[in-house]
Amino acid sequence: MNKKPDKPVVLAVDDTPENLDVVKGILVPEYTVKVAPNGKVALKIAQSQAPDLILLDIMMPEMDGYEVCRRLKSNTTTADIPVIFLTAKDQTADEAEGFDLGAADYILKPVNPPILRARVATHVALKQRTDALQKATRALERANARMEQELNAGKDIQNSMLPDSLPETDEITLFAQMNAAREVGGDFFDYFFISEDELYFCLGDVAGKGVASGLFMAMTKTLLKSRAADDRQPASIMTRVNNELSADNPSCMFITVFLGILNTRSGELVYTNAGHNPPLIIRNGGAVEIVGDVHGPVVGVVQEFAYKHSTLHLQQSDVLLVFSDGVTEAMNPADELYSDQRLQSFVGEQGNIGPEELIIRVRQSVDEFADGAEQADDITLLAIGFEHEPATFETHRFDRSIHNDLAQIGMVNEDFKTFCTSIDLSSEIETKVNIVFDELLSNIISFAYPAGGEHHIRVQVECTTERLTIIVTDEGIPFNPFAGPNPDITLSLKERNIGGLGILIVKSFMDKFLYHRRSGLNQVTLIKYLDKENGNGG
Repeated sequence: MNKKPDKPVVLAVDDTPENLDVVKGILVPEYTVKVAPNGKVALKIAQSQAPDLILLDIMMPEMDGYEVCRRLKSNTTTADIPVIFLTAKDQTADEAEGFDLGAADYILKPVNPPILRARVATHVALKQRTDALQKATRALERANARMEQELNAGKDIQNSMLPDSLPETDEITLFAQMNAAREVGGDFFDYFFISEDELYFCLGDVAGKGVASGLFMAMTKTLLKSRAADDRQPASIMTRVNNELSADNPSCMFITVFLGILNTRSGELVYTNAGHNPPLIIRNGGAVEIVGDVHGPVVGVVQEFAYKHSTLHLQQSDVLLVFSDGVTEAMNPADELYSDQRLQSFVGEQGNIGPEELIIRVRQSVDEFADGAEQADDITLLAIGFEHEPATFETHRFDRSIHNDLAQIGMVNEDFKTFCTSIDLSSEIETKVNIVFDELLSNIISFAYPAGGEHHIRVQVECTTERLTIIVTDEGIPFNPFAGPNPDITLSLKERNIGGLGILIVKSFMDKFLYHRRSGLNQVTLIKYLDKENGNGG
């Protein structure tokens, strides 16, 4: 790359050497003057060396000045170089043609030295100011592009925190959507099954915008998910997360959260609302109910606050709609709010539609109301439709925690025996579950903690008239006990590979077996279906 000279560069183009000498004699030493004897050479020099100004003769053989100017202005590299025509012609028509092509000025031959110096100085100064302005504009565009890139990266990170698939079940339909405002915000939603029949879901909204809000959102969502891995009580989950966020929150950031656990078979919804917008239930038939219980302040402010919970029941074809204040506080050009009342009226008019269609229609309604006004806040909605007649059954629960000590497995079996007696569960089931506990817990205690130390293992059992559900949670190294192949029991003991027989027994005693790694915890879920008449395993 050629280094730009310190002095402005003027390219003089003329097929008469004497004329070029005159120009050089007038402009040197204030300018660096380069010369070209014809149009072709001039175009090459202009393309490669980018002079600050071109003095261009009109009447030249092969390619006249007009054609040279036309080519200069059609090339993005040379289009901004000012061109001054030097000509013996003084007809108005000739000048008009030159200006139409983009020429900056005309100077008549023979040139007057003071006029040439003055015109060149003026147009070089204009060119330098234009170059400086374009440089500043490009720098501003690059800065804006970086800022836009960072905003888009923030939005991508925000979106990547959201679930990317919907629950696969016939008992409910679920749909959720977040439309982020231009600036990175703090809305989020989450959902996943914590057992075969229990759906965890939440929707939160961090106060404020920007990177700090996005980080606080990510921290809150992660903590909620982590606590839900070993805690099935919304109030307890909210209390624990609030304590963690409040303990170290010098910026006094806070977040509103609605958190629920829905039993997808019975329709029972246990929920905790921490300062969030009251959700709506659109009952089958169109009646709209406000889920108005609020169980405590926003999360992150009041440490050691003990949140409560409420319970409600969804019926067949009911839809629960949870939303952020970006919906009800959307504004139109007249600075009017969309409002809670407008949302309630709108959803009540939609009839019996599913979650996805409901959210699409609500968004359309908000957009029409906004009428082009800039979206100031994230707009987030989550809807759950209950698709069947609720099952009715009594639920019995057993919950124990032990340390990674083989001697404590017997304590679990003894406690489970008492549990079975209290609910009249058959001895056959009791025996099978005891064997399952022996195999699973000994496997965890023996191999999950290679670094040693004391660790907790949690055993949860839920029994209804239809099924027995066992959840074993540990904080050991990641390990899926069901991932390996089953041992070939047709082989002799000498031919058979070591290991795997205990897990095969667990599989044979249970009807379903699942493994998840959630928030640093291993979670094994086992299900045994029961005979409704006598409580025995099928």
